[in-house]
Amino acid sequence: MINFEKWHGNGNDFVIINSIEESIKLKKSFIKKIADRNMGVGFDQLIHIGLPTKDNHDFFVRFYNADGSEAGMCLNGIRCASSYVWKKSLAPMREINFRTKHINIKCFPKGDKQVSALLSKPKDMRNALLEKKLKKIIGNEIFLSSIGNNHLGIKMKSVDKVDLNMLYKKIEKLIKSLDINLSIFTKKDKFVQIRTFENGVGETLSCGSAALCVASHFIKDKAIKIKSFGGQLRFENHQDGILMSGPTNFIYKGNIDE
Repeated sequence: MINFEKWHGNGNDFVIINSIEESIKLKKSFIKKIADRNMGVGFDQLIHIGLPTKDNHDFFVRFYNADGSEAGMCLNGIRCASSYVWKKSLAPMREINFRTKHINIKCFPKGDKQVSALLSKPKDMRNALLEKKLKKIIGNEIFLSSIGNNHLGIKMKSVDKVDLNMLYKKIEKLIKSLDINLSIFTKKDKFVQIRTFENGVGETLSCGSAALCVASHFIKDKAIKIKSFGGQLRFENHQDGILMSGPTNFIYKGNIDE
């Protein structure tokens, strides 16, 4: 039996397990089994927390999508992983340095059920041919960014009534092979509204890394709020990058037969 906890950050939900208390090796078939929302537990991503692989971080974290594929990053997930570690007393309730596949991320407790993560600024992805093909199909202003995983952002007048599944299908052949997730966004007076379709998952209530990529295009002197169907995330400039703050919520714990 494998012990797990269910968490969500802004409606982005996760199953979290660790290989610190007992050795666990994940199989793709197991991940897909428990991802099923009708016959399993159900999640957007599974988070696996392990021991550090080097001395420059406290824990090594991996993220898996509902289809069993591995994701490079999940920022709502890394904040929930922090709260999980503190809740289980696996580390003191202060700064944690996580290592993911691509980068290190520092997380800090902030108030009641809030966690901040310090991140480097997303990098622009340069692909002139892809941008030309996308603009021909979409016709809107776009950007391509990477922060451990890749994101396409499409600026729109409104995102409320857009058929996001249909839009994804139109460009799937262009972006899926490059592991690029799709987001649409619109700028309001005091915040940015966003919707995201994640590879291997579908549309999620929130996506932290997509929100970060969008926020990086609007952050100036003041903090900016990114709103999705799941809630709100706050981003502000920091001398070492961008500081992201948002909620983490424990749902329940259980165990499941491998």
